[in-house]
Amino acid sequence: MNRRELFRISIAGSLGATAAAREFPANFDDSKTLARADWKPAFLSAHQNQTLVALGELIIPETDTAGATTALVNRFIDLLLAAETHDTQQSFLNSLAYVDGEARSKYGNAFVYLTPESQTELLTFFAYPNSLDSWNEGKPPEDPGHTHFQNLKGWVSRAYFSSEAGMKALGWNGEPAHGEFTGCAGKQG
Repeated sequence: MNRRELFRISIAGSLGATAAAREFPANFDDSKTLARADWKPAFLSAHQNQTLVALGELIIPETDTAGATTALVNRFIDLLLAAETHDTQQSFLNSLAYVDGEARSKYGNAFVYLTPESQTELLTFFAYPNSLDSWNEGKPPEDPGHTHFQNLKGWVSRAYFSSEAGMKALGWNGEPAHGEFTGCAGKQG
């Protein structure tokens, strides 16, 4: 499933049965608009988008494979959020705001303006809230930072691994999963 299919499913699910299905031309690929130089967020503010870019690159950095920034994860998430329910949108925005609020509280500045070391330190604290000082005797963490980080990490990873770059990082070679369809073999009558 590529981004276009995921986007269509997301749109169809959010519109429900009351809306008529939109017809797409055979060569339609809305993901190409994500790569445009003049792209602007449809849902997120400029600051929220910058925060998402910084988070995405820390969660899935550029290595020998493309990272979240190269895969345009922030743009795809923005497109999905624009079509999501209010509750889903608010959940995502709350998670972004929490990360920014904690960055301001602990380091005195918004997340995007922190040094990479401080960004990593903050995300590590969210990802692993049970340290030796706060070990919770095997109970799951109830830390709100962990919950918000998991929410954002889920969005970033789903968007990345549904992208062409993410699928290639998993070993996809660009070919259809089951080869070309050649039709049914059997008796013709």
